[in-house]
Amino acid sequence: MSDPTRTLAEIGEFPMIQAFFAPLQVASAAGVVTGIGDDAAVLAVPRTQHLLATVDAMVEGVHFASDADPFLLGQKALRVNLSDIAAMGGQPAWYLLSLALPGATPEAWLAEFVRGLGVAGEAFGVRIAGGNTTAAPAGRSIHVTMFGLVSQARALTRAGALVGDRILVSGTIGDAALGLAVRQGRLVVEDEADRVFLASRFDLPEPRVGLGVAVSDAAAVHALIDVSDGLVADLGHLCQASGVGAQVDVAKIPLSEAARRLLAQDAGLLPLLLTGGEDYELICTAAEGALEMLHTLARQAGVALTEIGVITEAPGVVMLADGQPVRLEQGGWRHF
Repeated sequence: MSDPTRTLAEIGEFPMIQAFFAPLQVASAAGVVTGIGDDAAVLAVPRTQHLLATVDAMVEGVHFASDADPFLLGQKALRVNLSDIAAMGGQPAWYLLSLALPGATPEAWLAEFVRGLGVAGEAFGVRIAGGNTTAAPAGRSIHVTMFGLVSQARALTRAGALVGDRILVSGTIGDAALGLAVRQGRLVVEDEADRVFLASRFDLPEPRVGLGVAVSDAAAVHALIDVSDGLVADLGHLCQASGVGAQVDVAKIPLSEAARRLLAQDAGLLPLLLTGGEDYELICTAAEGALEMLHTLARQAGVALTEIGVITEAPGVVMLADGQPVRLEQGGWRHF
């Protein structure tokens, strides 16, 4: 049990690593030949597969508040990276963790953060292989590098969409943006169940790993991307990479019951739903003839897949409501 009065500066770097991070790397971690405790990890990659790698950062004051629950942060740090592997059709395998923490950080904070890592790692079958810790003058920074495996020539990218492809999206869109707005006091939600649901969609995104692997194995999808910056922005990234455009029927975009209730009360929330980001759902494009198979794969993966539009030759993403373009002041999240 952690000491609530002790800080990381009092523990020291190497005792901290041995106490908190070494236990995350179980001896049975598949493919980890050499892990925590050496200068680099040694990972065994099967000859018939390609290695996927992605990195993401969560910075205090930008991605999370100073009073954010460290247990949820630990889970989210892995989940957002798992979504990137899912968006390539890969199976997550290992991760590296780099932390920059003020020396005054309580031991209890780190204990809860590591507990969150362990829960998410166990849920998705991914293990820590190494990392780095350093002191920070102020604010916490969390950097995760995630590795996954995909069969050779089966990795899905943003660049394969074809004119005439149907556009599909998993799950529901806009919940995380609403959840963040509630947390920040920008949106009042009277229904307690709706508040809890929306907050959970922001705190604990659901990476669609099973769906990503399934559509990769079936070779039924031309292009794939996850929704991190917002539906409009990420569909735009896919279109730009593929050299195409898109038309989306706003009425077909899947919304949760909580989001529908709020939108019925305030139609002005629509731009937030379309551009808010952090949904971590998957957008894919496929030929019309593949749709029945894709819906079957989605059901088997335990998630809904909804057709929302079509890939066009004309560049740009056009959002249509009752046949008329929807004007949006901003396409999605921008870091700078």
